[in-house]
Amino acid sequence: MNIETDSETLPHNHGAKAERIDLGLAVLSAVATPRATHTTAEIAAWCGCSKAMITAIEARALRRLREKVRAQFNLSSLDMDERLRFLALHFPS
Repeated sequence: MNIETDSETLPHNHGAKAERIDLGLAVLSAVATPRATHTTAEIAAWCGCSKAMITAIEARALRRLREKVRAQFNLSSLDMDERLRFLALHFPS
């Protein structure tokens, strides 16, 4: 929980967990073969956390990326949804 003071916010005490996840991702990316794909369970094992944590991190990162793209190109959420549907239709993954 953040504790707010007059002009600053004290950080969460999650530094060790974040560092462990960052280290796990760095090591995994260093040992992985190019274009390798990994399951959520594999990534969680390397990072020492749960699959749910990896899913939450991914969702948060994708949300932030969408927000930045929307802001960069001045798109509404409806415009963004329309463009994503177009890409999914023409460039299936």
